[in-house]
Amino acid sequence: MWWKVLVFFLFIQLINENYSDPIYPIQNPCLAILDRLSYMSSDFLNCAVSRARPFKLCEGCVDNYARLQDLIGLLEQTYSDLDRKITCKQFLESYDSIQIVAQLIAFVQNIWSSSFCDNCITGYNDTNGTIHYSLTDSTTSFFRKKVAFDYCIFNATGRIVPIIPIDLNVTLNTNVCTVCLTSYNDINDLFLQLTQENKGGVCMDIVDTMNYTRLLWSKIYECRRHDPDYMAVMGLSFFIPTIVLVFYVSALFKGERQQKKLSRQKRLPVHSTNAALVGTRTWLWSNPND
Repeated sequence: MWWKVLVFFLFIQLINENYSDPIYPIQNPCLAILDRLSYMSSDFLNCAVSRARPFKLCEGCVDNYARLQDLIGLLEQTYSDLDRKITCKQFLESYDSIQIVAQLIAFVQNIWSSSFCDNCITGYNDTNGTIHYSLTDSTTSFFRKKVAFDYCIFNATGRIVPIIPIDLNVTLNTNVCTVCLTSYNDINDLFLQLTQENKGGVCMDIVDTMNYTRLLWSKIYECRRHDPDYMAVMGLSFFIPTIVLVFYVSALFKGERQQKKLSRQKRLPVHSTNAALVGTRTWLWSNPND
């Protein structure tokens, strides 16, 4: 019976033995990158979801995105085999029909690009674990004007502007619309300028901030912007229908006057009618060659 125990013991050792598979080695660098990729992509998605409302993904998640991009770049620079013929990108993306890694990378990059984050953040890179990035001058100017607008609201109302001004209860007898009109026009004019300069799309951090600023201005405080272009449009929309109305009214009165004038004409005398008939008969029975 002892030999059965020995065989069973050897079988257990065989199962628990650590092997170094030449095709899929335990210390394969591509698998190490894959493990790191799963954690970093999860961190970026968690950051993106937590900053979806209000939208602050570009500046709030640039650290996660920059580190993830550097890791994605390693897929092209690292090899899975000793002969350096198969990159980790090929190893992780090209040998299955689902291509989970490729779809994950495309999904992350689509979130960043569709938010137009590169239009407000430039030069982001990972240097020894420290992320360095800079905001564009227009982005810095926009948020500086937003701070000035919020400070004006605070001075006029005594209340801090909420991050999401939806459930804000305000008294409409404040002088916000007058005192803060210049600050609002500054930030709104800069936003319109950015939309003209960035035909591809404005950074969503800026777009979302401007949307809430307009909501606060027009819906919460019920302010209206009366600029010259707006007043010109309103004037034309009132002037043109008035001209049309005056034209039709004048045409109506003129038509009635002509109708009355025609109805007052006297009928021809009877002898004039008989003379006309005799002249007509004479002409009909006369010889045209005479």
